[in-house]
Amino acid sequence: MEEYSIFKEINEDVETLKRHILIIQTLLKEQPLGIIKIAQHTGLPEHKIRYSLRILEREGIIEASREGAILTSTFLDQKENILNSGRTLMEKINSIYTDIKNILEN
Repeated sequence: MEEYSIFKEINEDVETLKRHILIIQTLLKEQPLGIIKIAQHTGLPEHKIRYSLRILEREGIIEASREGAILTSTFLDQKENILNSGRTLMEKINSIYTDIKNILEN
C-alpha cells in the first residue's frame, strides 16, 4: 500500500514514538541499561536507541547513571498526565480520520 505524502511525516513520528515507548517499557522491566543492553532486549539498532535516549533525556523521561539509562522519578509520577496526553492525541487522530473520510466519501 502506497503511503501518501500528507501522512508520511506523522507516520515517521509514530514509528519514533513506538521506539521511545519500547525503550521506556524495557527500562521499566530492567534498569539501568546501556545502549548495548537495550539493543539486546529490543532488537533495535544502536544508532536509533542513541537518538531515542537523547530525546527521552531532553524531555526529562530518563537520566543517565553510571550503569546506564534510568527512568526519572518525575516521569514515573506523571502516569495520569501521560495517559491523558495519549488519549488527547488519539482523539485528534480519530478526528482527522473522520474528517478526511467524510471529505473523500462525499
